[in-house]
Parts: sequence; C-alpha cells; structure tokens
Amino acid sequence: MNIRQKIQDRKLFFQFALLLTIISFAATFLLFSIFLLTGQSSSKGSAINVSGSLRMQSYVVALTVAESSTKDSRYREHSITAALDEFQKRLNSPGLVKGLPSNKSDPLFVLYNKIYKDYYNKLKPLAEEVIANPHSAETFLEFVPSFVESVDKFVFDIEQSLNYQMVWLRVGLIITCVVAFLVGILFLFYFQHVFFKPILKLSEVASEVRRGNFKVRSDYSQENELGKFSDNLNFMIEDLSRLYSSLEDEVRKKTLDLNEKNKTINLLFRLRSIFSTHELSEKDLTRGLKEFLDYLKGEKIILLLKSMDGTLHISSVYPPSEHSKKAEIMKRVEALLPNFDSHKLASVRNHRLQIKIKTGSSEIGYLLVLLGEETNVSPDAQIFESVSEIFATALVNARKHEEGYRLALFEERSTIARELHDSIAQSLAFSRIQLTRLSFAITNKESQEGLNEIVRELKTGISTAYRQLREVLTAFRLKPTSSDLRQNIRSIMEEFHERSGISYKLKNDVMGFELGANKQVHLIHILREALTNIEKHSRATEAVVSLSIDSNNQINVTIADNGQGLSLKDKNKKGHFGLSIMEERANALNGKLSFEENSPKGLMVKLKFSITN
Repeated sequence: MNIRQKIQDRKLFFQFALLLTIISFAATFLLFSIFLLTGQSSSKGSAINVSGSLRMQSYVVALTVAESSTKDSRYREHSITAALDEFQKRLNSPGLVKGLPSNKSDPLFVLYNKIYKDYYNKLKPLAEEVIANPHSAETFLEFVPSFVESVDKFVFDIEQSLNYQMVWLRVGLIITCVVAFLVGILFLFYFQHVFFKPILKLSEVASEVRRGNFKVRSDYSQENELGKFSDNLNFMIEDLSRLYSSLEDEVRKKTLDLNEKNKTINLLFRLRSIFSTHELSEKDLTRGLKEFLDYLKGEKIILLLKSMDGTLHISSVYPPSEHSKKAEIMKRVEALLPNFDSHKLASVRNHRLQIKIKTGSSEIGYLLVLLGEETNVSPDAQIFESVSEIFATALVNARKHEEGYRLALFEERSTIARELHDSIAQSLAFSRIQLTRLSFAITNKESQEGLNEIVRELKTGISTAYRQLREVLTAFRLKPTSSDLRQNIRSIMEEFHERSGISYKLKNDVMGFELGANKQVHLIHILREALTNIEKHSRATEAVVSLSIDSNNQINVTIADNGQGLSLKDKNKKGHFGLSIMEERANALNGKLSFEENSPKGLMVKLKFSITN
C-alpha cells in the first residue's frame, strides 16, 4: 500500500491532526507573545520603581550638598560621598537596566544614556568639588533642577512605555479569546459536518438493521475512515441478510422438530402414566392405543399378542370393532405380517406400520397401525423403540402381577388344605373311628356304660373339630380394613384383644409403602398366627409387638408374650402346625424366623427379612 492510499484511508485522521497542529501553533505563538509582553511589563514596573527613586535620590544629594556646605570637610566628604554612592547604585540597578529597550536608538535608552552621562560628567564632579570648596555649592544647586527634570522625563517615558505594553497585552488577550472562540466554532462546525453527521447516519442504518430491516444501506461514499466503515457496514448487512434468511429457515425447521419432540415426550409421558399400575385393564390398553394412534394420525391400531404356543390373537383394537368382525380383521392381519421386515423393530409398508413388542430377545406381540394417506412415518424413529418398551413393560408387569396373584391364591389354598388336614381332618378321622366302635358295641350289645363312654368321646371329637374349624376360619379370614398397613396391624391387635382379653403394646415404624402387596399379606398372616398361638397356648396376660427398619433395609418384627413359653421339645411335637406355617411364610419372604425365650418368662418370636428381596 503506497503513501497516497494510506493518506486516503486515514484522511479524517490527517485532517484532524492538521487542524489540531495549526491550533496548537497559533495558541503557542499567542501565549509566547503574551509571555514576552508580561515579562517586559514586569521589567518596566521594576524600572519605574527604581527611576522614581532616582528622582528622590537627586533631591537627597542636593539637600546633602546644601546642608554639608556649612559643616567641616570630614563631614562633607562622608555625607556627600554616601549620597552619591546611593544614587550611583540606583542608577546602575539591574531592575532599571533590564527595563530599558535593547535598541540603543530608542528615545528611552537615549534619555537614560543622557542622565548617565550628566551624572558622571556634571552632577558627581560638582558634588565632589563642594567637598573641597564649600562655596561652589551654589553652582551645584543651579544644575540640579535641570538634572531632576531629565529624571522626571525618564520616569514618565518608562510609564508610557509600560502603558503601551499593557495595551498590547490586553489586545493580545482579547485576540486570543476571540480566536479561541472562533476556532472552537469552526472546529465544532467541522466535526458536525465531517464526523458527527456521518456517524449519526451510520447509527440510523445500524438501528434499522437491529429492527430487522436488512434492505437499508449507507450512502456515505467519502474516501476516508468513515467511508471505509460505511462500505464494510453495507457488506455486513448483506451478509446478515443472507444469514438471517437461512437462519429463519433453520429456526422454522428447529421449531417444527422441537414441536415433534415435545409431542413425542408428551406421548411417552402419557403412556407411562396410563401403564403405571400393575393391574392392566382393557380400558388402560384402549387409552394407550388411542394416544399412540392420535400421535401418528392413523386410522386404526391393533394390538396382537402371542400365546404360549406362538399363535397370534387380537388383544385390543381402536377404534373398537364388533366381535364378529375381529375374525375378519385377524385374517387380514395374518396376510399382512409376512410382508413386513422381520429383522427390524418397526417397518412400514403400504401405509401400514408394524412395531414389534419385545422384552429382551423374546417377542410378546405386535402393534399394527393403519396409517392415513398423508401420514409420513420414518421406520427408524426412536419413538417406536420407546413405545415398544412401554407396551412390553406394561404387559410383562401385568402378567407378573397376575401370576403373583395366582401363585398367592394357590399358596393360600395349599395352606388352608394343610390346616384342614392337620387339624379338622384328624378330628373327623378320630370321630369316624369312634362311630365304628359305637356300631360294633351296639352290635355286640355292650353295656350302657360302655356305650355312653363311646358317645362322650364322639361328642368330644365333634366339638374339637368344630372348634378347630372356627379357628381355621378365624385365622384365614383376612379382611384388611384399610390400604394402610399400619391401620391393618392395629385392627388385628384390637381384634386379638377383644377376642382374648389379653392386653397388648404396639410399636410400628413400618409405614407400608416400603413393602409390596404380597409381602404385606405374608407379614400379616405371620402376625395373626403368632397372636393366635399366644391366645391358645401361652396363658399370657400381655403381648408386645414391635416392627422396625434398620440401616440395611431389613425389617425386624418381634412378637413377645409373658406366658408359659415354648420348649424345643414342644416346638417339634406333632400338632404345632401353625409354627411350621409361619416358617413357610418366612421362607416366602426370604427371611429368617426364630423362637427365643422372653425375659423373665414367655416366648419371643423374631422375624427378619429384607425390603428389596
């Protein structure tokens, strides 16, 4: 880049620099001139003071000569010499000499030179002559008035010169102020025209761009810094216009994408909310299918499930179809399924969408959606994987829940059967034997006393069977009064007190939500069986029940009484079927059941099991 180009690129800078240089030189010149005038004025002031003292000293010399003419020679010599020395000192004073003009032809300098010569050539010799000849004092005094007149004129001329310089100083100050004002006005005008107006226009262009108007352009075209800035601003606006157009398209696409993702998230949230319960009803399935069909904007959705032998059957259809039409729909579905890609989780063919419902590597079934003509679905969308997972999880949990209830029912039936076999069935078998004995005794015509003994034993057996039946019914009539475990346990304790009259103490730190429904059932049955044993066998007056959770998420249950206790021999003795049932339930909880002696007397039943297992 050459020098000329540099000057054009920085034209405003050089203009400002030139203007400031001119102003600086002018201000420096004026201030220097004022400085010189001020210095000369100061010297003239000092010269006025000294010259004024010359006039006074002239009178002092005259008075000294006149007075000492009548005195002795020594006095005259001392006084006249002292007066002349003082006058000479003032005449040669630096303050007076500096106040004189440097031009020797100047009238003021000529007048000073005349006074200087008159002093040394006339005044001083005449005064010294009086020392030797007192009678020559009259000649000296005749000369003094003319000499003083010259001094007066010298003082007056110095004052005039000082006044002249002060006038010029004031004029210079006025000129400086006027020039400074005019230069300031000129500078402001120049800045307004050359700098501020273009900056304001460029700012207006920037404001328009900020408001989104990308059609505006700057018309400033000078070859200077602002011109270059204007060109760059125009280029930037053009780039912004292109970027903004592309950004609007990108934002529009991103907005649509975010809306789709938001719809997807809402769909997944609603599906998880619908299938949040373990008890999956037909109504829940229909709601879930409707949500997914509305998301896809399809026409119909069919849920197909596999049975144990691998055959498919229709579980749900939305919108609902008549039962007579399900067979026809199933035929169409069986014809469609082979046309889909069996290796993909989701595939689309002929406006039909198939989604596999998988859990791990096993297939539970399919979701088949009949799409509309305008529906555009990508088979690789991640949403289908999430939907498949949600439906699979809901169906598997529902099956597990149903299986759990079924197993619990079988277990309860097995427990009741054991109870009936080990108690009532034995009593009935004993009664049957007694009936055989009675029949044999009647046939053999035994004595009335023998017959009465058999009848009494038969009555005892029947009463025992009846009592045992009532105990079994009481033990297995589990009617929770509330969904709250704490309330159910308190109800069991109140029922135990009302039935047996035995007082109790209860400390329960288990809220209930920590345990599943199956574990709650086992826990309540173990507690009820332990209380029944206290009622039947302990002869206790008080029962203490405690439930707590330790730091390892282990639930500790303690059931203690102050009765007669239970020895190991009694525990293993035939007939204590309740204890074995309690142990079976403890094993179902993956827990540990133990029987210990209570201090000072009685039995303590301890149960410990984990929340998580």
